[in-house]
Amino acid sequence: MNQGAKIISESIIGSDFRTVFVNGKAYTVYPPTVNNLSGAISHLSGVQEADNLKEVLFSLGESKAYSKALSWLITGDESLSEELANGTYEENVNALEEALSMIDSKVFLKAVSLAKNVSLLAAKPRL
Repeated sequence: MNQGAKIISESIIGSDFRTVFVNGKAYTVYPPTVNNLSGAISHLSGVQEADNLKEVLFSLGESKAYSKALSWLITGDESLSEELANGTYEENVNALEEALSMIDSKVFLKAVSLAKNVSLLAAKPRL
């Protein structure tokens, strides 16, 4: 089965999620929507370039930004940030890395390209 078909089938049957643990509590993370991803990224804007995602995330140092970003990926808002802040710095970074690993850049770029093509079709007048 190709990767696209796998992603679609997992989405339909509801098996496209990850479980992360922070402060001894389990949280379910589903593939992020654009809204959730935007909210999370707004708290991670100070990260520095590094060799891999984990090092990029660690570049902020100990910060409440991790718990806020993770809350966005879990619930779509900051409502869990105080609870997640009770976990360790490493737990929050590991959970963020796990949640962000659900985004496949190839699939995302194809979706963006398709959305752009559809909008161009809708916006161009017929001659």
